[in-house]
Amino acid sequence: MKIGRNDPCPCGSGKKYKKCCLGKADDVYYSNPLNLLDTYKKLRKESRIRQCLHPNSYECSEKIIGAHSIQNNKIIKRLSSNGIVYMPCPKSDNPFAPMTLYGRKEATVFTGFCGYHDKTVFQPIEDRMFDKSIQHIFLYTYRCFAVEYHKKQEVVNMERNMFKIKPSLADMPDEDNPYRGMHMAIDDLQHVKRIFDTALLTGNYDVLSSVVWEFDQPVKFAGTGFEAMTHDLEGNKIQDLLNPNVLAKHIFVMVFPEGEKTYCIISWLKENDELFARYKQQLLSLSEEKQKIYINNLLPMISENIVVNPEAWDNWEEYKRNEFCAIEFGIATLFEAEGDYWDRLEPPVYDLFDL
Repeated sequence: MKIGRNDPCPCGSGKKYKKCCLGKADDVYYSNPLNLLDTYKKLRKESRIRQCLHPNSYECSEKIIGAHSIQNNKIIKRLSSNGIVYMPCPKSDNPFAPMTLYGRKEATVFTGFCGYHDKTVFQPIEDRMFDKSIQHIFLYTYRCFAVEYHKKQEVVNMERNMFKIKPSLADMPDEDNPYRGMHMAIDDLQHVKRIFDTALLTGNYDVLSSVVWEFDQPVKFAGTGFEAMTHDLEGNKIQDLLNPNVLAKHIFVMVFPEGEKTYCIISWLKENDELFARYKQQLLSLSEEKQKIYINNLLPMISENIVVNPEAWDNWEEYKRNEFCAIEFGIATLFEAEGDYWDRLEPPVYDLFDL
């Protein structure tokens, strides 16, 4: 990490580095590998952010709530068994668990909205069936954006808190800093947030392009996520994420059952239509079989915000669960980081649609 003496201290104190953490010794207890779990739990807890992301802060109710990023009553309830679901999102007491049981009321929850805005903003998709309208697509996308943006803010907050107890991180080379990409991602997403904020304030939701797939079966999973994709479905390069002078462009993905159907929304900012033009045509040309294969690969690659029926998961063969968790843990991402192309239209051994 390259930190000048007069730069703001990475711990977030607001002081200059030379008057804050420069020369401080690492905390002995939290530097001990034997205390890794305690350190992680402490950092997770202290890094939580309670905020309302809605731009009209003067309307906010006093209470920041645990808002569901996937609808509780419409989706999580139907996917649960005895009020329980699985998520590939570990809790702080077992950070390496591939799948974790969550109660319905805690699954997909984040502290990113006040009670007033969580209710009023998303009421059109809570109270009515998905109708593929511009408003509904925007609201599903905005909720997907909000939880991912909030999580990235918390990760950066965790870095600050980690620096407080381990100032020697200042000696870490930039290329080894696991948080460097998060800082860049938040900078990129600030632009997206401004567009979404304006849409919320004006009521003009026509800021997205999208492809919607409809399947004539209700699935036993749901998930949301986003990514700054580097290649299209044929392996053609779309954008270079290593260029810090160019904002990364994102796609948003939402998959959920409703009624006797399942929907997949893939969306992006209209201003990026030219960049994603070929990708859109590829999406539109996929057969239903290929659409499902794409979802099977994509969703665990880009998100841990996935809810699965526990009985269906437990009944899956072990080799299917293992491959899903391997992709969820980042094997495909590591593959692509080495410069190779992960074919997202190549069927994995599992099929989420057959859960």
